[in-house]
Parts: sequence; structure tokens; C-alpha cells
Amino acid sequence: MDHRACPLCSGEAEAVEKFQALPLVTSDCKPWAPGGEISSCSTCGMIFKPATEAWKTATAQIYDDYEIYALAKGGEQPIFDLGGAAAPRSSRLVNFLKMTISFPQHGSLIDIGCGNGAALASYADGLGAWELYGCELSDRSLSSLQSLPNFKKLYVGPFEEIDETFDFVSLIHSLEHFPEPLDALRAVLRMLKDNAHAFIEVPDVETSPFDILVADHRAHFSTSTLGYAAALAGADVEVLSNQVLIKENTLVLRAGAAGTDVPPPSSNEGRTLLNDNVDWLEQLLTSARAAADDTANFGIFGTAISGMWLYGTMPDKVKFFVDEDPGKIGKMINGLPVLAPADVGPDSAVYVPTVPAAARNICERLNTEGNYVAPPGV
Repeated sequence: MDHRACPLCSGEAEAVEKFQALPLVTSDCKPWAPGGEISSCSTCGMIFKPATEAWKTATAQIYDDYEIYALAKGGEQPIFDLGGAAAPRSSRLVNFLKMTISFPQHGSLIDIGCGNGAALASYADGLGAWELYGCELSDRSLSSLQSLPNFKKLYVGPFEEIDETFDFVSLIHSLEHFPEPLDALRAVLRMLKDNAHAFIEVPDVETSPFDILVADHRAHFSTSTLGYAAALAGADVEVLSNQVLIKENTLVLRAGAAGTDVPPPSSNEGRTLLNDNVDWLEQLLTSARAAADDTANFGIFGTAISGMWLYGTMPDKVKFFVDEDPGKIGKMINGLPVLAPADVGPDSAVYVPTVPAAARNICERLNTEGNYVAPPGV
């Protein structure tokens, strides 16, 4: 198999060479060295990292040292809406699913890539008597999973080897990690009982340029390429949207007919999007470095993917972080304090490394003393 070819349609890769100069970040929010490769498909526009031996080695190293939600001591990352209100990602998603799907009183559910069980806990709260199963690469979280109501079993190892079927299969921020995402989707469909649903949640590369910086993400889906992957896998798509959660794609599907003749999305769309994202990230770095040079008290807003990526590009310049998550405020990360917005001094500059729409909202809410610096495009 050609690991530089498109993981969806096997089309020829079109690499963006200047990406290799950008520092990266891991999906558990740790700075990572530059040197990664990224491409778009000349046939379907899929954006992906080639599954080279270097990428596989780096990914294995990341997973060996993986610490999910480390700063919050395992507590799930909240999702903030444009008004600043926060709720755990999985609880928002379960509420959406309950409004979208008619769940029976009883059933069996498996969460693939279940981590420490944050999503399974939300499913337990939302679905009552359903039997819960998980799948992970190790059993390090088994004891916490066993404390969940109606938890039955943790499968350890590749989920493709599970020979059971379920009434609901969930992958929340998992599909983008698989070396062969199309094969993974087909395996998900094989796990569904008759008329059962699968639910996929992935980052949206159209609305979050930072996703391409995640070193262990193989696939970077837009709404169109995620729908294309589902059709190729042989799924009937019931929901495909990037409006359920900010900067994320939501897919609800059932097993359907094989989709071998599905027309691909525009290749130009993917190529343009990837180049635009790389260009914007380069501009953001230039802007942030200028802001850091203009003050002796430079901070970064946010301690998740984008914030920790930016920190990793200039660790000697950063004096503090700012976060609105009460579970993080007052903590230390890499020896630096995490402040509440109200604790930012008037002589400070706080860079907001997020997409323009979100950055504009944050600056309008918090920038009463002119401390907050927006990225390009705001």
C-alpha cells in the first residue's frame, strides 16, 4: 500500500512543502517539533498526513506518553459557545443525539477510543439502562470505567478485531487518528446491528486551521470529505454538519449500500483550503511574535491545542496563560500560571490563537483594557 496516496480514494498526493517548517502539537496538548508532512489529494481534495514510518514512529511515541486532559486531572475539556457558556463536549453531543435519534429504552453501546470514559459517563447519564462498552489501546483506565453505571466490558486492542455487534457505535475524536480511516469506517459499519446507528465526531479542518498541526492526526476532514468517506464506506448518512459544535464535524449514519461509484468532492477545494490554512498559521506566528516582542509580560489565551501549540513556538516569551475554565484557573502548566481573565494586569498582552470569528468574540467580551491581541483576519 502506498502510504503517501490518499487514504480515501488512493489518489495522488500534492504536498505542501512549507508545512514542514511549522512546529506541531499533540492531541493531548503538548508542543511537538516541526518536520511533519501534509498533503491534499489531487482527486478528492482530502487533506492528510502521509502514513510514513516517521509519522508512525512519532505517533507511537505520543501515545506511549499520552495524558488526556492532564491539566484538568482527567476532567473533560469544556466547549465554549460564542457567549462564553461552557459545557463538556460529550454532554452537548449526547443531548444532540437524543434530539436526533429515537433511542429505545434498552440497547448496547460501544465507544471506540473511549479514553478515561468521559463520553461513556455522558451516555450513562443520558441513556439510562443501556449497556456500555469501551475500546482502547490499553487498560490503564479500566478501574474508572468499571465505576460507570451499566459498564460491561473494555476491549483492549484494535477495534476491528471485535466480533460483537451493537445498537450504537460511537467514535468521538477517534477516526482522525486511524492510519486507514476508510477501513475504520467500514469496520464500524460491520459492528452495527440491523437499523443501528453510528456516530462520528471529528475536527473540522474548514473552520479550525489548527487541526493540521496535530502531529498524531492522520486525516483532516472537511464536511465534504467526511461525507465522501462515509459514502465510500457504504453508509447511509442521516446527519452531516459542522454546526453542532464549533470547529467540529458531526456525522450520524447507518449501514447502507456499497458506495464504489460515489463522485469525489472538488480537489481544488482541498488544495486551496490546505494552502490557505498554512498561510494563515504562518501569519499568526508572525503576528504573535511581534506582540510578544512589544511587551515584557506576554500571555496566551487558552491551554488546549492552539494555545499549547503557540506556546511551543516561543516558550521563552510566554509568562502566563489565561483560561475561562474554572478547572484550569490557578493551576500551573510548564511552570507557568493559568490566570482567570479578571487577573490579567493592565501591562500585559494576551494573544488569542483561535479562528477569527471566535477571537473576535473573545476580544469583544474580555478586552476592556486593551490587553487582548487578535490573530490575522479579525
